[in-house]
Amino acid sequence: MADYRETVDYILGIPLFAQKIGKENLSSLLCRLGNPEKSIPAVHVAGTNGKGSTCRALAQMLTGMGYRVGLFISPHLVSINERIQIDGENISDADFVWAFETVKEKFTQHPSFFEVMFAMAAVYFREKKCDFVVYETGMGGRLDATNVLMPELSIITSVGMDHMEYLGDTIEKIAAEKAGIIKPGIPIIYFKRDEAVAKVIEDTARGQKSPVIMVEKQDYIINHLGDKTIDFSLHSRYYSYCNLVIQKTSLYQLENISLAVMAFYGLMKARNASEEDIEKGIRETLPEFYWEGRMEEIAPHIYVDGAHNVEAIRAYIDTMRTLHRDDRKILVFAAVRDKEYGAMISMLASQLKWDRIIVTSVDSSRKADSGKLAQIFADNTDVPVLVSDEIDEAMDMAVALRTDIGTDLERCGGQGIDDVDIYCVGSLYLVGGVKRWRKKHDQF
Repeated sequence: MADYRETVDYILGIPLFAQKIGKENLSSLLCRLGNPEKSIPAVHVAGTNGKGSTCRALAQMLTGMGYRVGLFISPHLVSINERIQIDGENISDADFVWAFETVKEKFTQHPSFFEVMFAMAAVYFREKKCDFVVYETGMGGRLDATNVLMPELSIITSVGMDHMEYLGDTIEKIAAEKAGIIKPGIPIIYFKRDEAVAKVIEDTARGQKSPVIMVEKQDYIINHLGDKTIDFSLHSRYYSYCNLVIQKTSLYQLENISLAVMAFYGLMKARNASEEDIEKGIRETLPEFYWEGRMEEIAPHIYVDGAHNVEAIRAYIDTMRTLHRDDRKILVFAAVRDKEYGAMISMLASQLKWDRIIVTSVDSSRKADSGKLAQIFADNTDVPVLVSDEIDEAMDMAVALRTDIGTDLERCGGQGIDDVDIYCVGSLYLVGGVKRWRKKHDQF
């Protein structure tokens, strides 16, 4: 049996966006493995933004009710093991190797990267006797490897313009790809933001005779923004929960939590759980909810957020204006070249006030040229723009600037360095790089 490092290197060597073979190859592989994906009740989640957060929130609620819950997500930030979890714990290195060897034994035609990971997750969750599995799609839905599932419930989070070269150049085309996860008779829960998207989802569900449950912004109310928490209420025709609490991370998480709560409620009602137990499960779990890389404070005054498309940047700016409006800000930014980074930069530069901007580059063949990104910033703001192609160097630069700005504030009678925060936003590759940089520094 190969060791862990050799296994990871082999899997990462499979092209991420390999030529699509179609579902026939994966379905055949899964059949030879005994169809592990059919052995456990599943929830299938698609969407442009918020998929991972919705998956995590739902998985945590189910775990809080005493179930053993598998979670399959993408991408990973630091370790590939993050993609396969049970009850919030990443798959171990030994189990990762076992899962790969189990799947590899059944290869005939070589699967793609994502198909290999999905099959590994399915055999691992079966081996560990999970009660539920929550599966996140990759970039799409209709052609995604996970779409071999016949879930108990499907969820579509917010849909926006992203991955247009693969999914289509209009919001309707992208919505149709996401709606491709809707299965005959299987309930679909979705978040309504856009009328065009809603029509595509509703029409698809009607054609599949699938029950539709819509969640929208008016279903939640923010009661109070505390220093560390957000107090909010959720109301629908099914339930009314007042004064729920989550950690004060970002406003956009309320959308994702609303979807997760609706899904959790439906799953528990189908298992005859009492209203009291369902509400208790929600109230006791939500204060512990978090999702890595989404407005995450990785060290005091250092935040990371993988807002990697225009819709996500828009939500990020809303959060910054509401929850972080009074602090002095240093931005560290990076993007990949297949994103609408011009629009993202224009929004960040014009709608938020920065003291300094640092542009860096990510460790990926898809990376955008840092000099080009810096020039777009310079064209949109008078704030000094610095460039470093190495994430570690960019973060060291940001920390030094934070100290300098804080010292200047103290001289002017301000509070000082505690008034200055560093915000790393853009590509998820950036988030992963910054988190690796953080692990090398014990002083925070």
